[in-house]
Amino acid sequence: MQTTTNGYDMELQQLRLFLAAAESESFTRGAKRAFVSQPALSASIAKLEGELGVKLFTRNKRNVVLTPAGRTLFNRATRIVEECNKARDELKHHDQQRMVRLGVINTLSIAHIARLIEPYRRENRRLRLQVFDATKEEMETLAESGRIDIALTLLPDRPDSGRRFTYSKPLFSESYMVAMAAHHHLSEAPSLSLSDLENEPFVSRSHCEYRLMLQELMKSTGTRLNVSYVTNQDDRALSLVEQGVGIAIVPEHYDSPHIVKRPLTELSATRSIGFEWGTSENQEEIDRFVDFASTVRWPD
Repeated sequence: MQTTTNGYDMELQQLRLFLAAAESESFTRGAKRAFVSQPALSASIAKLEGELGVKLFTRNKRNVVLTPAGRTLFNRATRIVEECNKARDELKHHDQQRMVRLGVINTLSIAHIARLIEPYRRENRRLRLQVFDATKEEMETLAESGRIDIALTLLPDRPDSGRRFTYSKPLFSESYMVAMAAHHHLSEAPSLSLSDLENEPFVSRSHCEYRLMLQELMKSTGTRLNVSYVTNQDDRALSLVEQGVGIAIVPEHYDSPHIVKRPLTELSATRSIGFEWGTSENQEEIDRFVDFASTVRWPD
């Protein structure tokens, strides 16, 4: 009976390691997420492939990708591990309510937000994860009023002793780019200047932090943009760009198969995205969430 139990535990662990690697698209990040060494994860997956008689991943220099057989296993393994986690939580934590309240800067692509919160919710079925979209200024208000535990936000260039947030963890940095439809007549240029944009219909993202920088640049260069549409919704701004209604300036990680992005020569500023949080009674949940986020694939 003991041998059978150990065999089942090992098979379940194999599935967990397989899912960690598949969702992270990396054996290294998957191992970190699962709290095992990278060689141990690789050996577990190799053993699983041997037992099943199929290859589950194709490997390249940047990441690992599921094979057709791997995708089939992924769907079933997800359901199996979910049910096991659910049963474990119901039996061990049925009288406890875990919670994390996350503030998310509203200039971060929804695809990256989903890539973080969906697998975390799936792995923590008993967790109540509340997510609040906010501007940078609103994030401070949410923190001051105690409505969020942690913020995924724009990190300041330098420490500020007057802010509520006392801890931070950077995730990635990026520049700003000019976005336009793939068929736009400026799309062939390797880079653009403000003078190139003057006569182009411009979609202004009214909530983006680059606006003040851009206004200063325009003032110093004596240029003026032809603002034709103002929106505080990024999905609407990108749709307008895709349809050729205008061009926009967006964070570099924004992407679509129907747009191209080019650097703006006068705009050299970058922004850093990461977590900020303060002293909290919920520190254990915050630490667990931050550790998990480090295993997610963020923009390079």
